Amino acid sequence: MSLPLLEEIRSIEDCSLEATMPDAASLCVLRVVPGLDGPAWASLSLSHGLDHWCAVPLGRPAPRAEFLAQAIGQLAESNARPDLRAFLRTEIERSRACRVPLALALIQPDILLPDSAKPESTLLLGLLELVQGLTRSFDRAALLGGERLALVFSGASLHEAERMVGAILRRIRTRTAGRGESGSASTPSLLCSAGLAGYGGCVELAPDEFIASADMALEKARSLGGNRLEVAAPVDVCLASRDTLVHAGEKHFLFTGKKAEAK
Repeated sequence: MSLPLLEEIRSIEDCSLEATMPDAASLCVLRVVPGLDGPAWASLSLSHGLDHWCAVPLGRPAPRAEFLAQAIGQLAESNARPDLRAFLRTEIERSRACRVPLALALIQPDILLPDSAKPESTLLLGLLELVQGLTRSFDRAALLGGERLALVFSGASLHEAERMVGAILRRIRTRTAGRGESGSASTPSLLCSAGLAGYGGCVELAPDEFIASADMALEKARSLGGNRLEVAAPVDVCLASRDTLVHAGEKHFLFTGKKAEAK
């Protein structure tokens, strides 16, 4: 399926020069691809540099107008949030230069947000405020398109970031699924899925590649029923063309924060 889809995408790109196209002549193309799910698209996008294409999971039958509004809303959000990517780019450069680890987590509520058509729902804003109070002063928490929260853990290994995200998810579960924290005893807790990706500074990395790796882990968590954290393989391992970039002991420390035990 991926080859015909790639050929179709490339043919559209060949006919449109995005940098020189006037705004008045711009066009949003929507294409439903049967059998292609979120993780498959994330992998395809990461492998072929398609991060500038907006993909919206259908999930359930929806009227065409609703699907169109959802797609346009996600596209608008992704274009309106350059600060997170700029911060990620800086942290990636720091990690690359100093060989210190970096971690990125994406968190998404498992419930359907009642006001998800808005770029920033009340629930997401509340979660962002909560998370900002739980992270370290030099970390970064921001909203990302697709009803997600992004958390950047500077200088944190996957092991350390996994522990911090776990604590954050446990704190989120104490909130109710309503708009406040004063719900009755019968009000369900707010459950979220999370995807975590780690980087050790061993290979060149673009912010969108890092986001795509964490997003694949998030999609896996949601596909397994939600209310869980999934950890992606370190992006250094996924992007490295050779296994000799660093010694095995150095890799172990960069990715886990623990020194390998002597045998």
